Amino acid sequence: MKILLVSHSWNNPNAGASRVYHQLNESLQNRGHEVRCLHRDDVSIPWPMEPVASRLWLPASISRRASRESLQSFDIIMASNGMLHPLFRRLKRKESATLLVNHVHGLSFFDYQATVTERMRGNTSKTFVHRWVTGALPTRWDDLGSRAADLTIVQNDRDFDFLAAHGIDPIVKIPLAVHPRIAQAAESSPDPSTRPPMRLLWFGSWVSRKGAHYLPRAFELIVDRRSDAHLTIGGTGLPAERLRKYFKPSLWSRIDFLPRISVEEQIALFGRSSIFLFPSISEGFGYAILEAMNLGLAVVTTQTGMGSDYLRDGETASIVPFASSLHLANAVIRLIEDSHLRSSIAKNGQTLSANFHIQQFADEYAAAFEYHLNRKRNGTSRVRL
Repeated sequence: MKILLVSHSWNNPNAGASRVYHQLNESLQNRGHEVRCLHRDDVSIPWPMEPVASRLWLPASISRRASRESLQSFDIIMASNGMLHPLFRRLKRKESATLLVNHVHGLSFFDYQATVTERMRGNTSKTFVHRWVTGALPTRWDDLGSRAADLTIVQNDRDFDFLAAHGIDPIVKIPLAVHPRIAQAAESSPDPSTRPPMRLLWFGSWVSRKGAHYLPRAFELIVDRRSDAHLTIGGTGLPAERLRKYFKPSLWSRIDFLPRISVEEQIALFGRSSIFLFPSISEGFGYAILEAMNLGLAVVTTQTGMGSDYLRDGETASIVPFASSLHLANAVIRLIEDSHLRSSIAKNGQTLSANFHIQQFADEYAAAFEYHLNRKRNGTSRVRL
């Protein structure tokens, strides 16, 4: 098959949604498919129009860029979160034989809902333009993209159920996969039972929907009980001085800030940490939590993304309520003080995460593409897998 992948993210093989497309690109090519991948970097918007204009006209801009490709030669065109809905509608009118796929990394509806809720709690401030335009628009793009596509792919059951209830069909759920280098490193990662229990880790974007507001007070409560606790905050992309303001100065000596790290540095950091804090309010899946489990950390998380679909409290993770510093702190303290529980959760999580391997990930995408492409070209009516 000849496949065009179009991501709404900046080209970064080590981060988030872009990593999905890099892994998929490489894996499908290894299976003999011809793959072309575009990222947001390939869309040129004049600097004075950034960032508001890019949020207003991103689907139109990306659709125009994709239109410059020889679209008729592709068997599959897949784009993330409704980014190609203008192009998809045009191709539908022309009765194109190409399979059009809308890839939902995580429904913007739930992400925006989480951001609005956090703003109402006073945990984040957003401009009028964000509240009513740039923050709300992606929820519409998700809907338009799914309705214009021949197939929608999601990463979790919540998104599947929401879209199915709103008449989207067919839908396929395909979870993420552990990065191959991390999966390889996991085979020789330190045994969870030998790691210092007070080494805590937050890894990922520092945004309100990730539950970032609840970490500072949670860590304060943890240090009140365990003065030897140490926290590392990595992968945020933000300088240390920007993050220190969220924490009391008395805690600064107990926190390491690592804005950007490579995959190799991530592996080393995870290997010397013991407990992973992931109090996200809305997730499409959660790359960070999957890879933390794979490298042997005991995870404290909420019921969203992977946490709701695959994890069990007290078995593969410690599940806490949304938006509660107290519950987050208590769960961490319990894992620090209960070495058997901490080790058990870490080892069970490592076993579970090993099932999310890159071969299965690519196989499921290839199978979904081939199945629905054949159905479209044979004129078969839509059915949900």
